[in-house]
Amino acid sequence: MYYEVYIDVVFVTNLLMDYILLRLVGKIFRCRRTRGRYLLAASVGALFSCFILYVQMDGFLPVVILLHGACAMGMIRLGLGLKKGSLLVKAMLAMYFTAFLLGGFMEAAAAGNELTWKMFVLFAISAYLGLSGFIYLSDSIRAQRKNIYPVTLSFQGKVQSAYGYYDTGNLLSDPVSGAPVSVMKPELLETMLPGELLDGLKHLNENPGESESTELVLLKPRFLSYRTVGHEDGVMLTITLEDLCIHTPGEVVHISGPVFALAFEPSALGNEYKVLLNSRLLH
Repeated sequence: MYYEVYIDVVFVTNLLMDYILLRLVGKIFRCRRTRGRYLLAASVGALFSCFILYVQMDGFLPVVILLHGACAMGMIRLGLGLKKGSLLVKAMLAMYFTAFLLGGFMEAAAAGNELTWKMFVLFAISAYLGLSGFIYLSDSIRAQRKNIYPVTLSFQGKVQSAYGYYDTGNLLSDPVSGAPVSVMKPELLETMLPGELLDGLKHLNENPGESESTELVLLKPRFLSYRTVGHEDGVMLTITLEDLCIHTPGEVVHISGPVFALAFEPSALGNEYKVLLNSRLLH
C-alpha cells in the first residue's frame, strides 16, 4: 500500500506534541524553564522524527529504539535541565508514559472520525489542560494532607524545583542573622552549582576551616550547632541562596536570602521530599 507523507506536517505535528510532553513532564518534576528552552528541545525531537522517517531504518529495530531513547534523553537535558542520576531516568519514563496517555486519549476521541488539524490541536490542548489540572489537584491534596509543598530554589540564575515538607518542629535559626534555617539534601545543588563548588562544600563539611575556594564566600557558609530528640548535639554546614518560593494552594510565598543546612548524612528527609521547611517560613 502506498502512503503519501508530507515532511512539513510530520515536523509541525511532532513539534506540538513534543512541546506539550516537555511542559507536562516539567510540571511533574517542577522544572521551571523558559518557553524558548522547551521549544528548542521540542524542535530537536521533531527534527529527529523527520530524520528517522527519511532514513527508513525498519530493519534495525534495536538501533531505532536506542536512537529514540537518546533523543528523549537529549530533549529532557536540553528542555528541563536534568543532566544525570535517577531523576533523569524517571523523567524519561514519565515522558513515555505521558505520550502513551496523550496518544490513547486522542485515538479514543477521534474514533470513527477523520483526524483533522483543528481536531488535533483541540485534542492536544484539551489533554494538556486536563493533565495540568490533575497535577495541580494532586499537589493541592498532598499539601493539605501531608504538609508537602512544591518549592523552587534560585542561585545566580539557576533554578531547582523539588518538594518541601513543612516541619513544625524545625526551629533552627542562624546565630548571626537570626534567619530561619531549613534543611535540604545537597543533591539539589547539583544543577545549580559548578561541580568544583559543590566539591568545595563537601570538603568544607568534612574538614572545617580548610577551604581553599574563594567562590564559597558567595554562599556565606557557616556551621550551625543543633540538637535533636534522642540524639547527641551535632553541627551542620549552612549556606545562603538567593531566593526560595513555596507554592502553597493559596499563594506563592517568596523568601529572599533563605538559609539552608546541608544534610550530608542520612536524616529525616524522605524520598517524597528533599527539603525540611522551617516552621517560621509560612506562619
